[in-house]
Amino acid sequence: MPDKKARYVFYLHGGVVTVLGNNAINQSVPEWGPYEYLNILDSLRKRGFQVISENRREGIHDSLYARKLKLQVDTLLGGGVKEKNILIIGASAGWNISLHASSALKNKRLKFVIMGGCWPETYKEYEAITLYGKFLSIIETTDPHGTCQAVFDKRKVTSYEEIKLNMGLSHGFIYKGYREWIDPAIAWFEKAK
Repeated sequence: MPDKKARYVFYLHGGVVTVLGNNAINQSVPEWGPYEYLNILDSLRKRGFQVISENRREGIHDSLYARKLKLQVDTLLGGGVKEKNILIIGASAGWNISLHASSALKNKRLKFVIMGGCWPETYKEYEAITLYGKFLSIIETTDPHGTCQAVFDKRKVTSYEEIKLNMGLSHGFIYKGYREWIDPAIAWFEKAK
């Protein structure tokens, strides 16, 4: 049985971890440094969360992970955990899984933080699915993955907010447990009732 009073975060990592493992360095942009997957999980634990995350395997379609995430969230909800105590964070490739899980869960009170996943034409990939819940998009102004606003335009999600960071780290801002993205994500989670 889950702890009904605990706060839970599901963290879905970026694709470089899937391909190259923990502490992976994307050789095309080594200046971003290693993707500190385990450090990110520790940073979330230190903020009082039960962390649920796994290294996704290469060659496994995202839809499998979206279904698995749905089942895990349903298990928590079925065990008495309230929606207000569940947060889903999708970074880069992980944000796609988060959106598909939102569609499958059909829960207007769940909270999702999405980061570094939106290219200018990305919205077209999501036109056929209905999204549910409360969303916070965190973007870095120097990241070519830009705003996610077009994905949420004309949708009836419970809420959508976007925070712009100016760290100068491009897409590398998701590679570490930087307080610049974690602190506003947690503050939003605690505020969004």
